[in-house]
Amino acid sequence: MKKIVLIGYGGHAESISDSIAHMGEYEIVGYTDVERGNAKTSCPYLGTDERLPDIFAGGVGCAAICVGYLGGTGSRDRLYKEVKEIGFRLPVIIDKSAILAGDVRIGEGTYVGKGAILNAKSEVGKMCIINSGSVVEHETRVGDFSHVSVGAVLCGNVMVKDHVFVGANATVIQGVSIESGSRIGAGSTVLKDVPGDTTVYGVWNRGTGL
Repeated sequence: MKKIVLIGYGGHAESISDSIAHMGEYEIVGYTDVERGNAKTSCPYLGTDERLPDIFAGGVGCAAICVGYLGGTGSRDRLYKEVKEIGFRLPVIIDKSAILAGDVRIGEGTYVGKGAILNAKSEVGKMCIINSGSVVEHETRVGDFSHVSVGAVLCGNVMVKDHVFVGANATVIQGVSIESGSRIGAGSTVLKDVPGDTTVYGVWNRGTGL
């Protein structure tokens, strides 16, 4: 099996490590973080991210960035650049319970969680999180570094640009475009296009939102 190191270890990492374990393709050698995390985890702590070059030199060729949204995508963006410069490969991690159409395209470093559905001709960019129970319907595109939260639904032919956050149980109606850097509040219903760097909540229609 190929060896993989986890970068960052919180609740999101627990989900990713479980998915990796059931894939049967990778051996998790441990994790790096600013400090030792949950004492209950069996995953060894390898030190801070400064140790990553040594870990790579020691024969660990793959990495999984396990940092969640944390109020923005800046941390994931920075870590991606750092691990790519070191030389790590960032595999796509797909939970065994996820359902994917045969022609789905997914970029490097993306995580697809438990029970997620990606339907025909959908595309997901690099370093995305498609979280548990979310639905990415037919011909939908999710841009790089975007996060589709638990139970969110992107109906058919939706365009989500880069660095977008879609909150838990939000619904984006078919044909809608969400521009880069925007944030959709949990439980919201999006009925029209969302401009860039905009936060919307509730029913987004005819200017409702913040």
